[in-house]
Amino acid sequence: MKKKHLGTVACAALALSVLAPMTASAHPEHGENQTEQFAGEGVAGPGYKQHGEVSGHLPAVNRDMRVVGAATVSNPSGAESGRGRVADVSAYGDYAYLTSFRTDNCLGGGAWVVDMSDPKNPVEDEFLPTTPGNYAGEGSQVFTPKYGPYAGKQLFLHQNETCDAEIAAEAKPDGPNLGGINIWDVTDADARTLLVEHAGDYTDGEETRENPTSVHSMFAWNSFVDERVYAVLVDNEEAADVDILDITDPTAPVMVNDSLDLASKFGVAQENPDNLTSVFNHDMTVKRVGGRYVMNVNYWDGGYVLLDVTDPTPDGVSLIAESDFAALDEERLARGEEISPEGNAHQSEFSRNNKVLVGTDEDFNPYRVFASITSGEFDGYEFSAASASDTPALTPETPISGTPTNVGLACEPLEAVEGGIALIERGTCAFQVKLDNITAAGYDSGIVFNSAAPGCEGFINMLAEDEETEFVFVQRSTGLRLLGVATEGDAACTTASPAGAESASVDISAVFDGWGYVRMFRTDFTGKPGTAGSIRQVDTYALPESQERAYAEGFGDLSVHEVAMDPREGRSLAYLSYYSGGVRVLDYSKGKLREVGAFIDEGGSNVWGIEVHKMAGKTYLLASDRDRGLYILKYTGKKGGRG
Repeated sequence: MKKKHLGTVACAALALSVLAPMTASAHPEHGENQTEQFAGEGVAGPGYKQHGEVSGHLPAVNRDMRVVGAATVSNPSGAESGRGRVADVSAYGDYAYLTSFRTDNCLGGGAWVVDMSDPKNPVEDEFLPTTPGNYAGEGSQVFTPKYGPYAGKQLFLHQNETCDAEIAAEAKPDGPNLGGINIWDVTDADARTLLVEHAGDYTDGEETRENPTSVHSMFAWNSFVDERVYAVLVDNEEAADVDILDITDPTAPVMVNDSLDLASKFGVAQENPDNLTSVFNHDMTVKRVGGRYVMNVNYWDGGYVLLDVTDPTPDGVSLIAESDFAALDEERLARGEEISPEGNAHQSEFSRNNKVLVGTDEDFNPYRVFASITSGEFDGYEFSAASASDTPALTPETPISGTPTNVGLACEPLEAVEGGIALIERGTCAFQVKLDNITAAGYDSGIVFNSAAPGCEGFINMLAEDEETEFVFVQRSTGLRLLGVATEGDAACTTASPAGAESASVDISAVFDGWGYVRMFRTDFTGKPGTAGSIRQVDTYALPESQERAYAEGFGDLSVHEVAMDPREGRSLAYLSYYSGGVRVLDYSKGKLREVGAFIDEGGSNVWGIEVHKMAGKTYLLASDRDRGLYILKYTGKKGGRG
């Protein structure tokens, strides 16, 4: 989930210097305004490339790990079918479910089912499809409800994210783009049955939506308090919301809370460092603790938040505790560099005794981008930017620096130049056309500013491809300031661009700030509903290579993704899926995170999901590899001390 933080800094003055936190760009794959202004403009929908691209890999390693078995599913990378790459893993009994994450044509999303009855020889059993134009990814779950008409059954639940409108229309021309969640009855392995599809938030204020909102993740739980079954959803379109469904009857889910905005309700956003502005719901789990239910919400730049959801209705949810990020990034500080943290609270789990929470901060861009206007009336103004989908990433060696040429919409061929920066206004033609025209004219880079329309201060992920030309998107107020006009907010969205105006100069530079890593918290709260508690960070862990500039490119994605905590008594172990870093095992006893096990397969790994799973009295570790399928592993090292 690439995010670029921006401000002004001299790239040479890094060691032991403070990189002041600046305004950060909106997280480009979540939130509002991720829509095309016309069909074919080229705006990525939620989830586009949000889990990185692999180029190269780290060497194979096996430290205190044993591969029990592995299953390569059919077309795991989607190269020969409409299915996407392998995503998350969830399991129940003898079966694992691997979700299929987005393809370019978005025709074949869903989930592979793997039979693990012989752990040494797991095999693909079948594929459960979702609606064309939709795809599954994070937060799948196999779950047994205790209440309602399906009590005691096995249910498989997965979210639906939606492809951009043009692709979705081609994939499903006879119906609308959808979203929400799907629920399957998988009790009978010979007759798995879809119970409901696209259940979710069908409201937009007072209005009823044609489609539910796109969902990035979900989690279901039983409540003994009211003998109901619930599922919580990540809403991609109302990104701050934590939506809660009653799924006691999974064939007819009912929304019970679609207005739980943690920033406005509980003030979980933090003012400083002021780059932490991408505040939205990303993932969550719910656990019974005594007489109440505790939800740990991963609220991106809003941190890790603990909620009491014993009563999940709007007036019933209360805040237990919430974390703040430190002023300086701990892993960079340990290496002699002072820079603000990324934020990016992605996913977390409690220890068995609930005294420890281990969370993952996901970051797919090892560079931090800083930008400012460097001449004219607004000299020193700091702004934000987001690179297009398939254009060169900004690095310390490749800044965008100089005075742009205002080329207007760039929808027609331009006069030839010898290098330089093009300043372009959004609208009329596709982003790819704009990029092709400035490249053909000889420009080295392009800056696109948003058009005069509602949402003009939001960020989008432009779909555009070129191997050499840098291409970034900025807010409309930034483009107007470059052209000498001071305005922002709603006013920027109605202010016309001055015809023929010359641009001020810019400097958009990058520094290495590492990939995403792991945090450990001490938590303290009781099982009594309605009472407050505390959460306190005590340590961090990063894959060593992920914090070295030499590994910024060519070794795959070195960000952490997910964590699974060992549920067995006396085992203070956390298991990590680390993409190209493979599987990592951490001992979290004594208030420290210490690596005690590692696995990267020959030829490299690309691990997304991680799950602790018990079969026939034995405990295994399930890992989903995006390029292959399922690994069944055993950690053979020391079990760790008390947490």
